Amino acid sequence: MARLLFTARQFGSLADPVSSGNIERLSKLLAKPIQIMTQDHGNQVSVIEQSISAPVADAIVSNNKEIALVVRVADCLPLLLYSTNVIAAVHVGRKGLMNQVAVNAVAEMKKLGAKDITGVVGPHICGKCYEVGADIFAEVTAAYPATFKKQNHLDLYAGLVSQLPEVKLSNVNLCTKENTDYFSYRAHGEGGRQVGVISL
Repeated sequence: MARLLFTARQFGSLADPVSSGNIERLSKLLAKPIQIMTQDHGNQVSVIEQSISAPVADAIVSNNKEIALVVRVADCLPLLLYSTNVIAAVHVGRKGLMNQVAVNAVAEMKKLGAKDITGVVGPHICGKCYEVGADIFAEVTAAYPATFKKQNHLDLYAGLVSQLPEVKLSNVNLCTKENTDYFSYRAHGEGGRQVGVISL
Protein backbone atom coordinates (compact mmCIF):
# COMPACT_ATOMS: atom_id res chain seq x y z
CA MET A 1 0.00 0.00 0.00
CA ALA A 2 1.38 3.40 -0.97
CA ARG A 3 1.88 6.19 1.54
CA LEU A 4 1.51 9.76 0.38
CA LEU A 5 1.40 13.30 1.72
CA PHE A 6 1.24 16.90 0.57
CA THR A 7 3.10 19.64 2.40
CA ALA A 8 1.92 23.23 2.93
CA ARG A 9 3.62 26.59 3.40
CA GLN A 10 4.23 25.90 7.08
CA PHE A 11 6.60 23.04 6.26
CA GLY A 12 8.82 25.37 4.25
CA SER A 13 9.70 25.71 0.59
CA LEU A 14 11.43 23.14 -1.57
CA ALA A 15 12.05 25.46 -4.50
CA ASP A 16 15.50 25.55 -6.11
CA PRO A 17 17.99 25.63 -4.55
CA VAL A 18 16.41 22.83 -2.50
CA SER A 19 17.02 23.10 1.23
CA SER A 20 18.91 20.04 2.42
CA GLY A 21 17.29 20.57 5.82
CA ASN A 22 13.78 20.28 4.37
CA ILE A 23 14.77 17.20 2.36
CA GLU A 24 16.10 15.62 5.54
CA ARG A 25 12.85 16.41 7.36
CA LEU A 26 10.84 14.74 4.61
CA SER A 27 13.15 11.76 4.65
CA LYS A 28 12.67 11.36 8.39
CA LEU A 29 8.88 11.53 8.06
CA LEU A 30 8.89 8.54 5.72
CA ALA A 31 12.07 6.91 7.05
CA LYS A 32 13.34 6.70 3.46
CA PRO A 33 15.62 8.62 1.09
CA ILE A 34 13.84 11.30 -0.94
CA GLN A 35 14.08 11.46 -4.75
CA ILE A 36 13.42 14.84 -6.38
CA MET A 37 13.57 15.88 -10.04
CA THR A 38 14.60 18.96 -12.00
CA GLN A 39 11.25 19.94 -13.53
CA ASP A 40 11.11 21.87 -16.80
CA HIS A 41 7.47 21.56 -18.00
CA GLY A 42 8.46 18.78 -20.40
CA ASN A 43 7.16 15.27 -20.91
CA GLN A 44 10.18 13.27 -19.79
CA VAL A 45 9.73 10.38 -17.37
CA SER A 46 12.64 9.03 -15.36
CA VAL A 47 12.48 5.49 -13.96
CA ILE A 48 14.24 5.48 -10.60
CA GLU A 49 15.88 2.24 -9.50
CA GLN A 50 17.78 3.81 -6.63
CA SER A 51 18.20 7.30 -5.22
CA ILE A 52 20.17 9.52 -7.65
CA SER A 53 20.83 13.21 -8.24
CA ALA A 54 17.78 15.05 -9.56
CA PRO A 55 17.08 13.97 -13.17
CA VAL A 56 15.63 16.46 -15.66
CA ALA A 57 12.06 15.16 -15.82
CA ASP A 58 8.48 16.05 -14.95
CA ALA A 59 7.60 12.54 -13.82
CA ILE A 60 9.49 9.94 -11.85
CA VAL A 61 8.44 6.31 -11.54
CA SER A 62 9.73 3.54 -9.29
CA ASN A 63 9.03 0.10 -7.87
CA ASN A 64 11.71 0.48 -5.20
CA LYS A 65 10.14 0.29 -1.74
CA GLU A 66 13.18 1.92 -0.18
CA ILE A 67 12.77 5.41 -1.67
CA ALA A 68 10.10 8.14 -1.74
CA LEU A 69 9.32 10.21 -4.84
CA VAL A 70 8.71 13.97 -4.72
CA VAL A 71 7.01 16.43 -7.06
CA ARG A 72 7.38 20.18 -6.39
CA VAL A 73 4.59 22.65 -7.24
CA ALA A 74 3.03 26.01 -6.52
CA ASP A 75 -0.04 26.29 -8.78
CA CYS A 76 0.50 23.22 -11.01
CA LEU A 77 -1.06 19.85 -10.24
CA PRO A 78 0.98 17.52 -8.01
CA LEU A 79 -0.15 14.10 -9.25
CA LEU A 80 0.74 11.02 -7.20
CA LEU A 81 0.04 7.67 -8.86
CA TYR A 82 0.19 4.20 -7.36
CA SER A 83 -0.62 0.55 -7.83
CA THR A 84 0.29 -2.36 -5.59
CA ASN A 85 3.91 -2.39 -6.74
CA VAL A 86 4.69 0.84 -8.64
CA ILE A 87 4.48 4.55 -7.80
CA ALA A 88 4.93 7.83 -9.66
CA ALA A 89 5.17 11.54 -8.88
CA VAL A 90 4.13 13.80 -11.76
CA HIS A 91 4.27 17.57 -12.34
CA VAL A 92 1.23 18.55 -14.43
CA GLY A 93 0.83 22.16 -15.44
CA ARG A 94 -0.84 23.48 -18.57
CA LYS A 95 2.17 22.49 -20.68
CA GLY A 96 2.34 19.12 -18.95
CA LEU A 97 -1.28 18.44 -19.76
CA MET A 98 -0.75 19.34 -23.41
CA ASN A 99 2.41 17.26 -23.79
CA GLN A 100 0.80 14.31 -21.96
CA VAL A 101 3.44 13.83 -19.28
CA ALA A 102 0.92 11.97 -17.09
CA VAL A 103 0.08 9.62 -19.96
CA ASN A 104 3.79 8.90 -20.35
CA ALA A 105 4.11 8.24 -16.62
CA VAL A 106 1.24 5.75 -16.66
CA ALA A 107 2.83 3.98 -19.63
CA GLU A 108 6.12 3.62 -17.73
CA MET A 109 4.28 2.33 -14.67
CA LYS A 110 2.62 -0.35 -16.80
CA LYS A 111 6.03 -1.39 -18.16
CA LEU A 112 7.00 -2.12 -14.55
CA GLY A 113 3.90 -4.24 -14.07
CA ALA A 114 1.44 -1.72 -12.63
CA LYS A 115 -2.26 -2.58 -12.83
CA ASP A 116 -5.34 -0.85 -11.40
CA ILE A 117 -3.57 2.50 -11.08
CA THR A 118 -4.99 5.08 -8.69
CA GLY A 119 -4.08 8.77 -8.54
CA VAL A 120 -4.44 11.65 -6.11
CA VAL A 121 -4.01 15.31 -7.05
CA GLY A 122 -2.95 17.66 -4.28
CA PRO A 123 -3.39 21.42 -3.82
CA HIS A 124 -3.27 23.40 -7.09
CA ILE A 125 -4.90 26.40 -8.71
CA CYS A 126 -8.57 25.69 -9.38
CA GLY A 127 -10.48 26.26 -12.60
CA LYS A 128 -12.27 29.41 -11.50
CA CYS A 129 -8.93 31.01 -10.54
CA TYR A 130 -6.72 29.88 -13.43
CA GLU A 131 -7.14 32.61 -16.05
CA VAL A 132 -5.09 32.51 -19.25
CA GLY A 133 -4.90 34.44 -22.49
CA ALA A 134 -7.48 33.86 -25.20
CA ASP A 135 -5.05 32.06 -27.52
CA ILE A 136 -3.91 29.63 -24.84
CA PHE A 137 -7.49 29.07 -23.73
CA ALA A 138 -8.55 28.23 -27.27
CA GLU A 139 -5.62 25.86 -27.78
CA VAL A 140 -6.10 23.92 -24.55
CA THR A 141 -9.89 23.68 -24.67
CA ALA A 142 -9.74 22.51 -28.29
CA ALA A 143 -7.49 19.63 -27.24
CA TYR A 144 -9.26 18.94 -23.92
CA PRO A 145 -12.81 20.36 -23.86
CA ALA A 146 -13.21 19.32 -20.21
CA THR A 147 -10.79 22.09 -19.22
CA PHE A 148 -13.40 24.75 -20.10
CA LYS A 149 -14.44 26.24 -16.75
CA LYS A 150 -15.56 29.66 -17.92
CA GLN A 151 -14.28 32.03 -20.57
CA ASN A 152 -10.46 32.16 -20.47
CA HIS A 153 -10.34 29.97 -17.33
CA LEU A 154 -8.92 26.44 -17.43
CA ASP A 155 -9.72 23.50 -15.14
CA LEU A 156 -6.56 21.43 -15.46
CA TYR A 157 -7.82 18.71 -13.12
CA ALA A 158 -10.87 18.10 -15.33
CA GLY A 159 -8.55 17.90 -18.31
CA LEU A 160 -6.37 15.37 -16.53
CA VAL A 161 -9.39 13.21 -15.67
CA SER A 162 -10.39 13.16 -19.33
CA GLN A 163 -6.81 12.34 -20.33
CA LEU A 164 -6.49 9.35 -17.98
CA PRO A 165 -9.85 7.54 -18.18
CA GLU A 166 -8.35 4.26 -16.96
CA VAL A 167 -6.90 5.81 -13.78
CA LYS A 168 -9.07 6.28 -10.68
CA LEU A 169 -8.35 9.92 -9.82
CA SER A 170 -9.32 11.96 -6.78
CA ASN A 171 -8.77 15.61 -5.94
CA VAL A 172 -8.10 17.09 -2.49
CA ASN A 173 -9.95 20.22 -3.71
CA LEU A 174 -7.65 22.85 -2.25
CA CYS A 175 -6.89 25.89 -4.41
CA THR A 176 -3.41 27.35 -3.97
CA LYS A 177 -4.51 30.81 -5.09
CA GLU A 178 -7.47 30.94 -2.69
CA ASN A 179 -5.77 29.31 0.29
CA THR A 180 -2.89 31.20 1.91
CA ASP A 181 -1.64 27.99 3.52
CA TYR A 182 -0.02 27.18 0.17
CA PHE A 183 2.58 28.79 -2.07
CA SER A 184 1.06 30.33 -5.21
CA TYR A 185 2.85 32.16 -7.98
CA ARG A 186 -0.48 33.40 -9.36
CA ALA A 187 -1.63 34.81 -6.03
CA HIS A 188 1.59 36.28 -4.68
CA GLY A 189 4.25 36.07 -7.41
CA GLU A 190 6.31 33.95 -5.07
CA GLY A 191 8.84 31.26 -5.88
CA GLY A 192 8.13 28.88 -3.01
CA ARG A 193 7.18 25.28 -3.65
CA GLN A 194 5.22 22.74 -1.64
CA VAL A 195 5.54 19.07 -2.50
CA GLY A 196 3.66 15.84 -3.01
CA VAL A 197 5.48 12.77 -1.70
CA ILE A 198 4.74 9.09 -2.31
CA SER A 199 6.35 5.80 -1.35
CA LEU A 200 5.50 2.10 -1.32
